[in-house]
Amino acid sequence: MIDTHCHLTYSGLREQVFEVINRARIAGVDRMISVGTTPDDAQQAIEIAEQFEGVYATVGVHPHYASDWTDPSRITDAILENSQHPKVVAVGEMGLDKHYPDPPLDQQQNLLMWQLEAVQRLDDLPVIIHNREATDEVLDLLRQSGIPGHRFVFHCFTGNTSELDAILAFGAMVSFTGIITFNSAIELAESSDRVPIDRLMIETDSPYLTPAPYRKVRPNEPQYVIHIAQFMAQRRNLSIDNFTQNTDHNADHFFAFPVSSP
Repeated sequence: MIDTHCHLTYSGLREQVFEVINRARIAGVDRMISVGTTPDDAQQAIEIAEQFEGVYATVGVHPHYASDWTDPSRITDAILENSQHPKVVAVGEMGLDKHYPDPPLDQQQNLLMWQLEAVQRLDDLPVIIHNREATDEVLDLLRQSGIPGHRFVFHCFTGNTSELDAILAFGAMVSFTGIITFNSAIELAESSDRVPIDRLMIETDSPYLTPAPYRKVRPNEPQYVIHIAQFMAQRRNLSIDNFTQNTDHNADHFFAFPVSSP
């Protein structure tokens, strides 16, 4: 089983990273991707990935840090350089977030465009998109980039059905977190049923968003991705093995994990 999006560098996980990875493996999670949110964070994720088999990293700048990273050449250089590392399997996370007033949207848009320009210079690395309450704006910039939709995954999807349909029409993958298991997320769970099985991935986004029945557990960990899989498999009337075979296949194809790694 694969946790396609976690943050092993974040407080709560990095202090016990060996134990976190070991618990994940015991639970059947043999691969996990520690997603970078700044160039510095990405470097730390790479260092962790170098130490553990089945652990990978990404490089990108989260929209929350748009006010801190305002030099496009510095961002582009970091992406182009770190993307050459054999344990880096994607660019991101990047995107737009309108839930909070800061950083201003124009700064976020500039940051996203700079990163997309770097992606245009890479042949095949996929891209992890952070989108919160900004689906139209994100899709507009992605279309302008000319990068094919199949190279993107919208992680931690929490939008409505029309937003989901627009993302699917664009050609992107969609990934769900433990939010889908919450009693308050009935509409999200129903929307998830619309995603074709070959366009679907699962993630924890740990250390956040611990799924039911462990919602009160902090921090969230990659080991809990099994509960997202079980919830979604049951909704689709699939066995857990059948469901995870499909989502693992999707992740394998999308991220093109190295055949072997140190």
